[in-house]
Amino acid sequence: MLKAISLAFIVAASAASTLSADEIRLVGGDVLKGTVVSETDTAVTIDHAALGRIEISRDRIAEVIKTTPAPTPAPAPAAVVVEGATPAPAPAVPVAVLPAPVPPPPPAPDGSWKFSLSLGFTGSETESQSNWDLRAAGSATRESEKDRTTIAAEYYFSSANSVNTDNNLLVTGLEEFLFKDSKWEAFIKGTYQYDEFQTWEQRAGLYAGPAYRLFEGEPLALKLRAGAGASYEFADSQWTPELLLGDDLVWKIDERSKLTQGLDFFPDLENLGEYRFIVRIDYEIALSPKGDLKGTAGVRDEYDSYVEPTGDSSNDLKIYAGLKVDF
Repeated sequence: MLKAISLAFIVAASAASTLSADEIRLVGGDVLKGTVVSETDTAVTIDHAALGRIEISRDRIAEVIKTTPAPTPAPAPAAVVVEGATPAPAPAVPVAVLPAPVPPPPPAPDGSWKFSLSLGFTGSETESQSNWDLRAAGSATRESEKDRTTIAAEYYFSSANSVNTDNNLLVTGLEEFLFKDSKWEAFIKGTYQYDEFQTWEQRAGLYAGPAYRLFEGEPLALKLRAGAGASYEFADSQWTPELLLGDDLVWKIDERSKLTQGLDFFPDLENLGEYRFIVRIDYEIALSPKGDLKGTAGVRDEYDSYVEPTGDSSNDLKIYAGLKVDF
């Protein structure tokens, strides 16, 4: 009779202990029940009835639910000391460690092409005036472990009262040669531009040189490049030797949005003090769950220090917004 009462008491005590156990809910949905014995900013240690003592990284924990008071260590029994003998050290409690998950490495570039198209359109029509503005842009990129290719085109058209005020096309091609385990690159860049309202009307350029990735990864990546080449203006068949100094900046603001900035600066090597540049800032935010549809807004400014006596403007500022599709 006494043995039955003792067994019932042990079972009841065990059940009560399980019901009042602390819980650690893991990110994947699993739950560990036991007694939390310590907590730090980076890990939580729990005594589990079957698994023993486990130290769990905070990165794996979704929630900690504590229902039991902090354990009070039981007094150790008095040790029998034999004169001249070295006391045995207290046995250490073995601890299993559940570290933070290691993110998988990014996939290696396979050389496949990726494309994007963007479009912005505004207009107004009244009895006294009519205004229309269009911006269309597209790009194609591919990357392998040895090189990266980018081809981009951008077109602007504006009219006011049926008179064209802007008709501008800019096409760029960039081939970047990558060196294994190095931040250095080499590049070849070609440009073609058509502008109905400039005296040169059509201009092409070709440049080459080194580039260096000053920062890379997320959230900030910055690349600098310096090269030399020449531009050619079709209307007057004029060659102009130039330097090319530039940068590419990418700031990933969060999982949905990023800001990019690019600069191409062309100093004239024959006429010191003369130069031209194209600078742009673009912002985009994902509008679809997959991120393939985006809203975009940006500014592009083109400046040429040499102004013809005919009155052509040396500065061409464009502000735009629209939608972008990646595929």
